[in-house]
Amino acid sequence: MDRGPLVLCAGPVGAGCRLARRTRMEGEVMAAPRVDYFYSFRSPYSYLSGPRAFALADDFEIDLRFRGVIPMMMRGESVPTAKRLHTLRDVKREADRLGMPFGRIHDPLGEGATRTLAVSEHAIDEGRAREFVLSASQAIWAEATDPATDAGLQAICERAGLDWQGCLAALKDPAIAARVEANTDELVDIGHWGVPVLVFEGEQFWGQDRIEDLALVLGDHGLALR
Repeated sequence: MDRGPLVLCAGPVGAGCRLARRTRMEGEVMAAPRVDYFYSFRSPYSYLSGPRAFALADDFEIDLRFRGVIPMMMRGESVPTAKRLHTLRDVKREADRLGMPFGRIHDPLGEGATRTLAVSEHAIDEGRAREFVLSASQAIWAEATDPATDAGLQAICERAGLDWQGCLAALKDPAIAARVEANTDELVDIGHWGVPVLVFEGEQFWGQDRIEDLALVLGDHGLALR
């Protein structure tokens, strides 16, 4: 794969992806509230959301939990061709606006999605979720890399700072597969089907264009910048 540098921050909000400004109160101590981040490697809108969603954990005292889910078409749901074409045109416009690469695509439907989801759970355990998710998504949507192949997935993993042998082991771990199923079930349980979705205190923020809305809510809750 022709690997470029990872896009860790994207959008017009400035260096560091600061989405809101709030000064930490001196001596203030608070537990980090949880934000669940439901994501599909087959969703180009998830790809667009990645740098800004992960940056929320840099800007606010939150526990951001990545929740990779099985793609809709692997759950028996269909997407009309016209909608897919419209989506790609729309995502290209948004990617250009955000300064993110897009267009050299390899659809991960099937084994590619299954493998990236498995390794994403391993990456969580290794403290490299952000790096792996951004590496895999950029590879799929901008570098035409096939994660269903060992060569493609290994390049993705190594760019994210993960040991390849550990990633291979994750592909065969039934407990890892069960975690992915649980993420997908929970997305359905909260009454949703599409991604990306961020959930904070029961409120759902659906779509890559709702991240700024969530940032405002986090600011209204008095959550301090790190």
